Amino acid sequence: MIDLAKGMTDDEVEAAAQYFATIAYRPWTRVVETDLVPTTRIVGNLFLPTSEEPGEPIGARIVEVPESEEQTELYRNPHVGFVAYAPPGGVEKGRDLVTTGGMRVVGNTIVQGKTTPCVTCHGLDLMGVADVPPIAGRSPSYIVRQLWDIQQGTRNGAAVQLMKMAIVNLTNEDLVAVAAYVSSRPPIHTSQPTDTAAR
Repeated sequence: MIDLAKGMTDDEVEAAAQYFATIAYRPWTRVVETDLVPTTRIVGNLFLPTSEEPGEPIGARIVEVPESEEQTELYRNPHVGFVAYAPPGGVEKGRDLVTTGGMRVVGNTIVQGKTTPCVTCHGLDLMGVADVPPIAGRSPSYIVRQLWDIQQGTRNGAAVQLMKMAIVNLTNEDLVAVAAYVSSRPPIHTSQPTDTAAR
């Protein structure tokens, strides 16, 4: 992609930006909570099921596989999404962390949660605000990788500094729960300016 982008003219970049800005977000990942998942093998950068029947405990992880291996791998069908298996209760735990940060009211006292609610920066619909990216409906594997890399200090860009503070207290199970909830949210397309010259 870097080499392709370097070879593009400003007009081609503008045309591509305008085209991609017209594409509405759509659900791409179906999140399913389960105790057992199909066993998988890694092919390229995908986990592919080795059987249709679930037989392996999920543990504290998300297992993301194509809805159809044939359509995804053989035909590269852009309309076939993924199913993400998550631990039972993960979506609800993630909802709590994403929307409240885990904050509780005990009696008349507010007890702070372990994180800043994601909606604070990413918006109530999780579709981003200004230069904060949209996260609704994103691949849970992608979300967990990004959060893990930020926690471990692998990602250090300027925009990452606030995220480091927000996720410092999250456990691996928390990261999985956040990813399960965020991925389960339908992306909502909002009209955005397509004039890239002004950006």
